[in-house]
Amino acid sequence: TKTYNILLLAAKILWLALKVLYYICEDIYRLIVPIKKKSVAGEIVLITGAGHGIGKELAIGYASLGATVVCWDINEETNNETMNDIKKMGRDSVYAYRCDVTDREEVFKVSRKVKKEVGDVTILINNAGIAYIKPLLNQSFDEIQRVIDVNVIAHYWTLKAFLPSMIEKNHGHILAISSVAAFCSGLYGTVYCPSKSAVNGNSSRT
Repeated sequence: TKTYNILLLAAKILWLALKVLYYICEDIYRLIVPIKKKSVAGEIVLITGAGHGIGKELAIGYASLGATVVCWDINEETNNETMNDIKKMGRDSVYAYRCDVTDREEVFKVSRKVKKEVGDVTILINNAGIAYIKPLLNQSFDEIQRVIDVNVIAHYWTLKAFLPSMIEKNHGHILAISSVAAFCSGLYGTVYCPSKSAVNGNSSRT
């Protein structure tokens, strides 16, 4: 009914106003009592999709903070470029491995190599992601499957590979890069947007 819709809209506006007020108060509080930043110096940080974009910037950022950075990407050339750019900064604790994160056996194989050559990963960043910018009916079955495999399924393979050592040592962090597209779908987002929503849903305690 019309009355119900008006009440529902009013409730949503009130909820939004309360959320805005909360975040304003939180920001003011953090200006007075800032959060103490945790040092990542000495941590071993593995970033998937490190060959370009957000992954590359994360790799450079963590390296500048003194972490040992392990770059994973299916594109060996761009992945090595990220490693070389970090070395040009005077940071030598950086490694690059080609890995197709959708290939379960390859993930486990390369993860064992990382453990042997670098050590136990203490920060895992599942960043690799792809999208095909075209209508659903113009996407092939393989393209649809590829988006789901890279953006969602691959997270499970890296978790299975690196989480056990974190649990054993009671030390480690796992980050999953999502997108605003997880909350509001856009043009041609029929496959990509749900994949990012799945990443948010997968952020619960394991």
